[in-house]
Amino acid sequence: MSATGAGTGISDRLEAPGGPATARGPGAGERRLGSVRRWTWWAATGLGVIYLILLAHQLDAAIRATNLDADAASGPVIGELFGAAPAHANVVLGEFGWYATLLFDLATKWLPAHREIWVAAPYAMALAGAGLAAWSVWQVAGRWAAGLTAVLLVCASPATLRLDLSTTQHAPAWFCVALLGAFVVWLERRADDVPRLVLILLAVVIGTIVGVNAKSDLLVIIGALVPFALALIVARGRGNTRAPATGAATLAIAVVTWGITRTVMRALSVTPEPGLHTTKIVAGAKTVHNAKLWVRSVAVLGNGAMSGGSLTPRVALAAVCAAVSIAAVVLLPWLGWRQLRGRIRSRGDRARHAFFTFWCSSAILLSLAFVFSAAPVDIHADRYLVGLLYAAAAVVPAAAALAHASGGGRGRAAVVVLAGTCVFALGAIVSIARGISTEGTEFHTPVSTGVADQIARIAGREHLTVGYAGYWYAAPVTWATGFRVQVYPVSVCDQNAHLCRFDLHFISSWYAPRPGAGSFLLTDDRSSQSVAVPTPDLGRPTAVYRIGPIKMYTYPYDLAARIVS
Repeated sequence: MSATGAGTGISDRLEAPGGPATARGPGAGERRLGSVRRWTWWAATGLGVIYLILLAHQLDAAIRATNLDADAASGPVIGELFGAAPAHANVVLGEFGWYATLLFDLATKWLPAHREIWVAAPYAMALAGAGLAAWSVWQVAGRWAAGLTAVLLVCASPATLRLDLSTTQHAPAWFCVALLGAFVVWLERRADDVPRLVLILLAVVIGTIVGVNAKSDLLVIIGALVPFALALIVARGRGNTRAPATGAATLAIAVVTWGITRTVMRALSVTPEPGLHTTKIVAGAKTVHNAKLWVRSVAVLGNGAMSGGSLTPRVALAAVCAAVSIAAVVLLPWLGWRQLRGRIRSRGDRARHAFFTFWCSSAILLSLAFVFSAAPVDIHADRYLVGLLYAAAAVVPAAAALAHASGGGRGRAAVVVLAGTCVFALGAIVSIARGISTEGTEFHTPVSTGVADQIARIAGREHLTVGYAGYWYAAPVTWATGFRVQVYPVSVCDQNAHLCRFDLHFISSWYAPRPGAGSFLLTDDRSSQSVAVPTPDLGRPTAVYRIGPIKMYTYPYDLAARIVS
């Protein structure tokens, strides 16, 4: 079978790695390469299984640690308290409007186990995204390549896992990327064979999901919708009308849903943080800074690091992972161009062209948006680039498989990709085996579940249910105590003379005074990201408690009465 017909299973050689290299039989060199491919493929698959086993023992701790990060915890906290807010209250989300997450939380809040659903949904979505990407690879390049894609996406680095476990850190965007990437391949291969009603239903469902998320997150437009449209255009062929028509309907429904979501959120007075310039285009020194940050971010997301220090096996492995990840992403445009040079003669060709157009253009557009945007500031801007891992994990194995299927002595490319996959997976296993599956999740706050429980016990003894704290303490304490206490984010203003409401992730009614109710303030004088001491206008507290690095001041009145709007 030729490379252009690879969608049905690519060839017997790739369905069973290490099989015959050509129709006339393999030579000694090709047999050796086949053996290497076969055993390395099974080694890569085994490493993926080992990673999942190790993660299963740490996943609960990783989820709990993730929700001690205020950015992650603010999602379920606002979702839980949204219904208690009066009709006139307004809700301010983060740097982007994670409306899809809020709507999901509101739709499931009535369920008795909604708390468990909320914490499990992000990783389930990440696994579904990995499955969709692997399926699309299977359709254009066979099981061999799809298995590698699955391993690459499952074996998440600590930084990637942290982002996967939070729905307020762009994780739904990457699911939408994988969803549309799989859908465009399915359309090009299957649209002519299924009833029109099925196509209509899929267009409605997928268009609605993507439309809500597109209004929530600009990355969905950049990394999913535009590449989807480009893939439909590139893969057009004679007699092929159902796929582009269904794709166009999906885009139209996404646009309509985008508008409906905008209207609904305005009616509910829900907005992203005002005054930001995340869509501002930059040039000059800022683009150089962003380009360097792009390299560092890809390295960190890819189980690697570029730091100095003593050369140990672990440091060397991290350096190799960084190099492999960066090289894989940098090669995407070239790999895509090679695959798009051939003519479109069959459904398999259309699917292949759509696949490579989608993933390569997604990676290019996300990278350009990153480099020329004002949004990236520091290494935590890696959250904007997780889609590059999806693209590399899909394109590189597929390109290697198709190159091998076309013959011409290109089997060594498959060996290199297999070896790179094993290194990548080994880096993830080393990290998780060292117990750092939650690395980077606590960088903003020293709050732990034990500290949160102590705060709740003291508040219960003092008959207090409401408190205030710096942003990085408020939502984590609220969530960790199961809402036994509700702690709202504040900062200091007017040259440390007053408390004021924080500028993101809040409901305005949190700062409405509650007559006759007491409250408390949490401070940490060791952190520049917290309220260090009570402001002078608060008066004398009734008691002060020391809980680890935190001081808890209790007051006989609601501090909201003195918070500046």
